[in-house]
Amino acid sequence: MKKYLFFILMIVLSGCSVKSLPPTKSYTINTQIHIKNMAINHQKCKSIKINFPDSSSFMMSTNMIYIKGLQKNSYYFSKWYETPNQMLNDLFYTGLSQSKICKNIYSFGLAIPSDLILKSQILDFSQKFIGNHSFSEVKIIFFLINKDNLLIAQKEFDVKVMCDTNNAEGGVKALSKASKQITSKMISWLYKILDK
Repeated sequence: MKKYLFFILMIVLSGCSVKSLPPTKSYTINTQIHIKNMAINHQKCKSIKINFPDSSSFMMSTNMIYIKGLQKNSYYFSKWYETPNQMLNDLFYTGLSQSKICKNIYSFGLAIPSDLILKSQILDFSQKFIGNHSFSEVKIIFFLINKDNLLIAQKEFDVKVMCDTNNAEGGVKALSKASKQITSKMISWLYKILDK
C-alpha cells in the first residue's frame, strides 16, 4: 500500500513541476526576387553551373545564429527550415535564371558540363546585436571559374540591414533583404565580367 501511495505522490508532484516549452518556429528567407532581364541584345554565355555555397560547419546547419558582443549563439526556439546554404543556392539560381545572362543555368547536382562555374563561400549569415539595436549581415565571396577550372574573377560582397525588431523574426526579415541585395550585386558583377 505504501508503494502505491508513494508512486501516486511522485506522479502528482512530477506533474506539477513540468513546464511546457514554447514550440520551435521554423523560418526561411524570402527567395522571391525580381531581376530584370539583362541580356537584352544577346546572352553573355552558353551555360553556367551554380555550385552549392560553402561555409563553416557551424553555419551549415538549421541553427539561427546571432552575435552579441563577442559571443556567438543560436536561438533556442527558432530554427531555419533549411540551411542558409540551401536557401542562398535557391536564391542565386532564381536570380540568375531571371537575369538571362546565360542561356542555360545548371544546379550543382547535375553532371552536365558548363562553360562557367560559380562557386561561393558564405563568410557571414547572422544577426548582430549592438546596444538596443540589431542588424543582419550577409557576407559572401564569389568565384567565377571557366571550364578548364581556372579562376576568371572573384568578388566579396558584404551587406548589412537593420532589423525592425530585436528578435528572430526581425533577423529573418533583414537577412532576406540582405540576401536579395547580395544576389543583385553578384548578377551585376557577373554581367560586367561577361560583357568584356
